[in-house]
Amino acid sequence: MRIDRKSEEEPVELLNMTPIIDVVFNLLIFFLVGTRYAEIERDMLVNPPSAHVAQPVTATPRELIINVTEKGRYIISGVEYTPADLERLIAKAVKENPEQAVVVRGDRKVILQLPVNILNLCEKYNVKRKFLTAVEPGP
Repeated sequence: MRIDRKSEEEPVELLNMTPIIDVVFNLLIFFLVGTRYAEIERDMLVNPPSAHVAQPVTATPRELIINVTEKGRYIISGVEYTPADLERLIAKAVKENPEQAVVVRGDRKVILQLPVNILNLCEKYNVKRKFLTAVEPGP
């Protein structure tokens, strides 16, 4: 029976953290890139009315999303437009792309005439695809 200890002890193997760190960094990059592509228009503080037949809007880069706030302001991509500027923007967009789609998102408290004014402008400039959006009622 041997009582004395080995002069050299075997090194203790530590937990390898490299794979865990790789996964965390990949997830971080994925979520950062994913949030960069989130649509600014959908982040606006507009509370649309509800409708039972509403479907989610799948916005494409070719859609012009016009938000009408509770106070009657027209906002596109975080920039406020006057009615005259809005008319020029719609005219320019249709001139550049005859298939231009326009989506009007109105706050549920906004007077219906304001979104209708935008739809009238769309009709004036021959916008073929125009939409008013609503959301499904919550629980």
